[in-house]
Amino acid sequence: MKQKTIVYANTIDFDQPLQQRPHHLMKYFSENGYMVYWVNYTQRTDKVRDRISDTLEVYHSWEVFLKRHPKIDIYFSSWAMRHTDLESIKADLVVYDSLDNFPENEHEEDNMINKADILLAASKPLLELRSKQHKNVHLVRNACFKELGDLDYPIPEDLIPYTKKNKPIVLFSGALTSNWCDLLLTEKVAKKYQVFVVGLPWGIKEMPKGVHYLGSKGYQELQAYYRHADVTLLPFQRCQISDFSNPLKVYESLAHGTPVVATDIPEMDDYKDVVFVSINHKEFIKNIQKAIKVSNCSEYKIKAKEMAKNNSWDDRFEIINSAIKEFFKGEKDEKGSTLNNTIL
Repeated sequence: MKQKTIVYANTIDFDQPLQQRPHHLMKYFSENGYMVYWVNYTQRTDKVRDRISDTLEVYHSWEVFLKRHPKIDIYFSSWAMRHTDLESIKADLVVYDSLDNFPENEHEEDNMINKADILLAASKPLLELRSKQHKNVHLVRNACFKELGDLDYPIPEDLIPYTKKNKPIVLFSGALTSNWCDLLLTEKVAKKYQVFVVGLPWGIKEMPKGVHYLGSKGYQELQAYYRHADVTLLPFQRCQISDFSNPLKVYESLAHGTPVVATDIPEMDDYKDVVFVSINHKEFIKNIQKAIKVSNCSEYKIKAKEMAKNNSWDDRFEIINSAIKEFFKGEKDEKGSTLNNTIL
C-alpha cells in the first residue's frame, strides 16, 4: 500500500503535556508508512505549522490546512462533534475511534457513525453497542508502551516527604469528577491511607477530605508516580459513562508492576488476575490492603508487567492498520470488478 495521508483534527493539542490515546496512535501511523497531519484544537494565526518529522506535521489552523490539503486519504476522529469537519474536507476513508458513551452526545454519535467507514470501539460494551449501529466495528482497547516497565523513573520530588512517613503511597491519576468517580469512596480511603491525586479535577469545587492534590502532570512525569506508588485506584461509580470505559491508567500502572484496585466496571473482568476488583466500598478498602501486600512481590510484578506487555500500542495499531488495509483492498477489488464488467 502506497503512503496514505491521514489527518487527526480539532480535538486536542499535539503539544499538551499529558499525551493521550490519539498521540500514541498517530505516532505509530507516522512511523509505519503514513503521512500524518495533526490539526490542533487551539487555533492560531501567528503560526502555520510545526514539522515534527518527515511524516508528522502539526497545523495550527483548520482553514489553512484545508487550503493546502482539501483532499485526504484518511480522516481519523475520536470526537463525535467533529463530524462537521467532513462537510469541508474530502476523505476516501473515515475512521471513528469511539472512546466513550456520554448520554448527552447520542445525537452527535449517530451523525459521526453514519459518516464513518470504520468504527473502533475502546471497550467490549462499546463494541456490542456500536456493532448494532455499524457493520465494520473493531475492538481496540487502550494500551501502554511495552518498554514502560523497563525504564528508570526517579521518585517525584513532591512525593519524597511522604515516603519518609513509612506509609503506603495510594494514587489516583486523571480527571477526578463527580460525573463518574465515587468521591465518597475516595474520601473513605483517604481516612485510612495517604491518597494522592495527580491530574485535573473536573466539575468539583474541592478535593475530597484528606486527599493530597499534587496538580496536573505531563506524560513522562506521570509514569514516575505510577512507578513509585504502592497502589493505584480506580474508584469509579457504576454508571453509563464508566460502564463503557476502558481506563488507560490501568495498563500504565500495571506496566510498572503497581497493583490496581478498581470498582467492578465491566472492562475489569478480563484483568482479575492482576486487578483487585471490588463490588462495594467495604471490599474496595479491604482490597487496598491486599494490594499493598503484593506491591513488593516479584511474582505479582512479573505477572502485572506481562499483562501490560500483552496489551501494547503495537498490537492496537496493528488492528487498526489491518482494518485500513482491508478497506482499501476492498475498494481496489471493487473498482477492478467494475472495470472488468465494463470491458465485458
